[in-house]
Amino acid sequence: MQVITGLLTQATDAARGGAYLNAGYAVIRPDGGAQAFVTGRVVPQGAAFTNVTTRVRMASIAKAATARAVCALVVRGVLSLDADVWAVLGIPGMQPVMVRHLLAHTSGLTDHAGYLVEAGESLVQLLSRQGVQSGRVPGAYFAYANLNYILLGHVMEAVTGQRFDLILQDTVLGPAGIAGGFNWAGVSVTDRANHLALYQQGDDGLSVQADGPQADWQADLIWRGGGGHSFADYRLGQDTSLLSPHAGLRMNVVEAARLARFLGDGSAAALLQGQVAWRFDPSAPNGEDCDGLFTAFGFGLTIYDNHPRIPGHLIGHAGHALGFTGGVWHNV
Repeated sequence: MQVITGLLTQATDAARGGAYLNAGYAVIRPDGGAQAFVTGRVVPQGAAFTNVTTRVRMASIAKAATARAVCALVVRGVLSLDADVWAVLGIPGMQPVMVRHLLAHTSGLTDHAGYLVEAGESLVQLLSRQGVQSGRVPGAYFAYANLNYILLGHVMEAVTGQRFDLILQDTVLGPAGIAGGFNWAGVSVTDRANHLALYQQGDDGLSVQADGPQADWQADLIWRGGGGHSFADYRLGQDTSLLSPHAGLRMNVVEAARLARFLGDGSAAALLQGQVAWRFDPSAPNGEDCDGLFTAFGFGLTIYDNHPRIPGHLIGHAGHALGFTGGVWHNV
């Protein structure tokens, strides 16, 4: 608990000192007991932020949940780690990339040309953009890319015939005790009211980044800019970006702690996900370690094992985007 307690103390002090509008944490002890705390203020009302059940967009932490769903499908025999992604998706003419390469960010794909399928665009058109492929041999080099997890969402829909949000509800969110959802899919309109909009400070003051008051809170799911989308119009295998498998998960701090515990629950899927799939080699750089942030990576999990700045053994995933900074970590 030493590492986790220290990190949470720093985050709380940052909020109280004004570096962040809000901060919070939840810890689930080995005996099952939990402790949760939030602090800060709600924008624009200015009211105190005190409700630990309030949900927020937790950015790339979503990747850990997405990867766990993939591992669950692998354990069930529905999907293979060695399946060629392009064969699964029916996209010809691409250098073979395995599912395991997407999970471990060793696919040779980059975000330089963007990673979201825009309105009226197809997945094939996205992949044809110049700059999507780095030219590196898949499996040889670690380069963190959101596109990998968008593609994993497409792959899961292709092999199951189900929408991404339903797959995640079955394999991760339900079993972990998380009532939140990806881009609010599956969360009732009433329950959505208990949300925290994300803001960032700019030259012109605070600007809303996600889940602001103008969002379409009646829609089946809410995408960028708050636009609503109906599942009646959802195209399986084409519109997966709308559910943002890379960053769309909404949770409260207690649910985030439940996800952390679920990631290390000792099940076959957890053991598969937590194995080291890539480790940084400083003598012959085999990836981008981001100033020591990534020293070892599993399937959708950052692995710290007596890191110089993080003693002990932690597995989990951080998130940093659109006004959110945080992480979920299981202290092994």
